[in-house]
Amino acid sequence: MYTISQITILILLTLSGLFYSKAPVFFIMAAAVLAILITYRSFCEEREKGIAALTLVLMLLFAVLSGHFTGFLVFFFLMDVRVSLRICIGTFSFILGQPVICPDMPVAMRILLTLFLILMFLLLALLYDVAERLEKRKKKEQERVTASNISELHEKRLNRQLIMQKHVDEKNARLLERENISRNIHNSVGHSITAAIMTLDAADVLYDVRPEEARKKMQAANNRIRESLASIRRAVRVLDEDMAELTAGELKSGLDMVITEFAMDTGIEIYRNYGEMADDIKMPHDHVVFLTGVLKEALTNGVKHGGASAFTVTLLGDSAHVKLVVADNGYSDFDDCNRKQRLECGFGIKKIIAYAEKCGGKTRVENHNGFQLTVELPIGFGEQAE
Repeated sequence: MYTISQITILILLTLSGLFYSKAPVFFIMAAAVLAILITYRSFCEEREKGIAALTLVLMLLFAVLSGHFTGFLVFFFLMDVRVSLRICIGTFSFILGQPVICPDMPVAMRILLTLFLILMFLLLALLYDVAERLEKRKKKEQERVTASNISELHEKRLNRQLIMQKHVDEKNARLLERENISRNIHNSVGHSITAAIMTLDAADVLYDVRPEEARKKMQAANNRIRESLASIRRAVRVLDEDMAELTAGELKSGLDMVITEFAMDTGIEIYRNYGEMADDIKMPHDHVVFLTGVLKEALTNGVKHGGASAFTVTLLGDSAHVKLVVADNGYSDFDDCNRKQRLECGFGIKKIIAYAEKCGGKTRVENHNGFQLTVELPIGFGEQAE
């Protein structure tokens, strides 16, 4: 933009100087070479001192050959120096060149023309400043529009990615849930049915010899099969209804099934206390599955590692929290000194602690006249445990 304007003003100054120049041919030649140099310098990233000096000489030659004070406006195109310095160079050049350009002009007129030349320099500076500001504003606006478009495209792309990722996450979560449910069915129901079949086989052998004992085993097998069927129905219900939450009553049923199966398999006495938690309290479905697994882990570890012969299962809770306490009478050398090591080595207990902390709950492990595991979880959705 600035190069075109410079050439345009140079052409106007050349046309103006043709009326006053005493050597128009050389004047036009100087103007042509100067236009070439101005154009050349606009494309050069580095300023060459030789070209700059040649440009200055040609400007001086152009101004003197113009035969008019307006020709000295050409010094305004010294873009490498400050505006004030350009005005000074042009003004002093005019003052020094006055004896050649206008030898017979009165001193008062020369002073007046000098002042007028300075005024024209200032006017050109103002016009270029306005043009430069407009150019910067236009460029800034273009950059803003470009940045806005890029941001909008990025936001749209990000939204698409989030939607796709959400769909994938939901699908993966659903598959994981199905996998967990199928694994639970396989572990608990498969074990129960296998035990029921073995019990029925034993009943068949005892039927003719000890019918009463055979009848008891058949009843036990019947209970096992009913519990397995109830477990399958609960799992299918969760799949069909895509349930996000279950009730405390369903949690109690799950705990009862674990206790009954464990008691039947081991003959160990298990006491339970659910009296302080209402059946209609709702809680996340994952909490129910987790607490059922906690009970299995505690019962199995109590017998395997502590040789426990009795357990007490306590379930406490309200609309904000649920607490499961499993205590046994087994022996354990677990204490405050080896607590950290034991908890880090126990894979099952590590998973229990990790899940509780992730949900904002807490886990407590104690060994006082028997082993006791306490797990407390928040069941108010979005709330954290105090």
